[in-house]
Amino acid sequence: MRTGTRAAVVCALLCAATLPGPSALAYARQVAQAPPAVSVTVAVTDGTDDAEAGRRLDYRVTVHNLGTEDVHGVRIEQRMPATTTAVTAADGVVEGRGTEERKVTWRADLPAHDIQVFTAEAVLGDRPAGAATAAPGTLRAAATACVYLGGSYAPVACSGDVDDLPESRAEEADGGGWAWWAMAAAVAALLAPGAVRAVRRRRAAGPGTTG
Repeated sequence: MRTGTRAAVVCALLCAATLPGPSALAYARQVAQAPPAVSVTVAVTDGTDDAEAGRRLDYRVTVHNLGTEDVHGVRIEQRMPATTTAVTAADGVVEGRGTEERKVTWRADLPAHDIQVFTAEAVLGDRPAGAATAAPGTLRAAATACVYLGGSYAPVACSGDVDDLPESRAEEADGGGWAWWAMAAAVAALLAPGAVRAVRRRRAAGPGTTG
């Protein structure tokens, strides 16, 4: 009886020692809840480097899951250029109206090694008054695309596309320059005959003559 009792006590102690404590259980829960490591890339392009007011831009957002695990609940967001006046997107949700920032959101699952393409169309408007230019006579029309996991606000990948948007006031500046030269030519034409007559009178009077 004593031998059996001692064996039971030792077994109980060994079993208790092998059971996870509170800290071990908490760590296990954190590991189970942590999102899996992902390797995702994104690229956005409209196929051109130049744009202008009233032109439609066809954007392609390409998302590639480089990992060996499926990624579920992916959110893809594309922010349109500041001058955008209209947006359409297949299978996407468009946000923003009027002068507000335009954004398109898609949701998808990415199987391992999968590549998916999302498309959107944007129409650009006139440049905003007083906007700073990135180069003389031009304004940048920039769009960005980012990939998020679930409800996270920290992207796992981002990409951008930039186009040169001609400044609408460039023609007005050129027109003002031509107008100045035309006015100068007209003034010269009016003054030229009087100057010629003055030179002729001075030559006819001979050297040394004044008054």
